[in-house]
Amino acid sequence: MSETDVVNEEVAAEKVTDKTDEQTDVVADDAKASDAEELADVLELESGESELEQVRREAEDWRARAYRAAADLDNGRKRFQKEREDLRKYGSDGLLKDLVPVADNLQRAISHSAAGDGLLEGVEMVLRQFKQVLGSHGARPFESKGEPFDPQLHEAMTQVPTDEHAPGTVVDVYQEGWKLHDRLARPAMVTVATAPRPAPKGADGPSKEADAAASDEITANDVDADANDVDNG
Repeated sequence: MSETDVVNEEVAAEKVTDKTDEQTDVVADDAKASDAEELADVLELESGESELEQVRREAEDWRARAYRAAADLDNGRKRFQKEREDLRKYGSDGLLKDLVPVADNLQRAISHSAAGDGLLEGVEMVLRQFKQVLGSHGARPFESKGEPFDPQLHEAMTQVPTDEHAPGTVVDVYQEGWKLHDRLARPAMVTVATAPRPAPKGADGPSKEADAAASDEITANDVDADANDVDNG
């Protein structure tokens, strides 16, 4: 083989080596590009998941706000309905307190009227009609006499020691109590029974022994008087 051929072979080998290196560089560049694309896809996916999680949190927050707003609206509606119902039932409380004394005066007029008074029947009729009108609006007097004293319904004016009623019983009513539906409009002014105080010894006159001695003395005197009458006779 001539020197020229050897040189040509070396040149050809160098060309093959350079081509191989170029191909290797291309493959490496392709691998790097692929890795970069995969990394970009991963980063984009993670970013998308983060944004999705943020959107979910915001959605949950708005859902909770919507629930609270709906609950507040429902509570406000119920409160408005209750206030409207209370206004319908108890709105006439002030007027009732102004009119009830009229019924008191009519009742006093009846109590102080003489039997057979022609005006008495008319006053009783007016009082019945007056109470009927008030009753049509939910106002009614309540019974107190004979009932246990209730500080929520009664106002004690006096206390009376007695053994005819249990202590704490209402024995007399000065002024009727009134209710508007189930609410107290005016308490009843009453007299309340209390337990009688025990009498001190000797406060009620002579003792039983003294009564017995006095009885024996009277009997002896009667016998002596009868004897004297016989002697005189």
